[in-house]
Amino acid sequence: MSSRILIESDRLNVWISPLGGAIVEGRTVEGMPFLRPYKGNAKFDVADGACFPLVPLGNRVENNAFSFGGRTVAFARNADDPLYIHGDGWLGAWTVEECRADHVELAFDKQQSAVSPYAYHVRQSFRLLGARLELLMSVTNTGGVTLPFGLGFHPFFPRTPLTTLLAQAQAWWTEGDGHLPASRGAIAEDVDFSTARPLPDSWLNNCCESWNGVARIVWPERRLGVHIKADSALDRYMLYAPDQDKSYFCFEPMSHTPNALRHVDADTMGLKLLAPGETLSAGFTMTVFDWSDDNG
Repeated sequence: MSSRILIESDRLNVWISPLGGAIVEGRTVEGMPFLRPYKGNAKFDVADGACFPLVPLGNRVENNAFSFGGRTVAFARNADDPLYIHGDGWLGAWTVEECRADHVELAFDKQQSAVSPYAYHVRQSFRLLGARLELLMSVTNTGGVTLPFGLGFHPFFPRTPLTTLLAQAQAWWTEGDGHLPASRGAIAEDVDFSTARPLPDSWLNNCCESWNGVARIVWPERRLGVHIKADSALDRYMLYAPDQDKSYFCFEPMSHTPNALRHVDADTMGLKLLAPGETLSAGFTMTVFDWSDDNG
């Protein structure tokens, strides 16, 4: 099996890597990228790709530990960051369960280890239907105890000078030390995407909550846009836009707030408690469309 798998429709081409269960890149059949073009070398690096899974949770875990059910549960760092970050799936080798011209299914099994106390089985599906890319993920707790689980997706999108984003939410978290969320409050005016607007020039690394599950990204220079529709389970998103590299940004549908494990005994903040054998599923779609001034 090739290390990169092409799925295609009459409108889109998408390359998938079993390494990290990731999308390498996605383009229209004319070659226009609707996800960030792969910027790495021949040996695939997930961090340089276009989208990776967040499982069994997304973002960082403060102090690499949390309290749950009267005990302390510990992690170890799993990447360059000093904190355990983005779960395990993005660093794992996935198995190809099904492969068709327009559809790929991958699976990943995680055992409890010194890095993570979680044991689970996760499946991920990528399907093209014309101009629509459907992503679906489900995780089953295969461990011996109940634990809080979350799911999310980490897509990278191209960023041009005129790029606009529409994504209505009701609240957001400011960023604190260690790139952890600090406080919840009203969304700042310059990042209120309830109407389509450009991204600000400043650094962004914030979670937005009570999202309606609908977003739209438009690249006017390229006459292209993408419409995003997420399941109700993904009712918040993480917005990451570095200020030193304005060639991309990340819009990450998530089921839970970053660092939610630090509050799980009082408020799960979107995490779901899965007993052994229970499953959590979530998905979203990206539909590419031709944009013009006439259709907004």
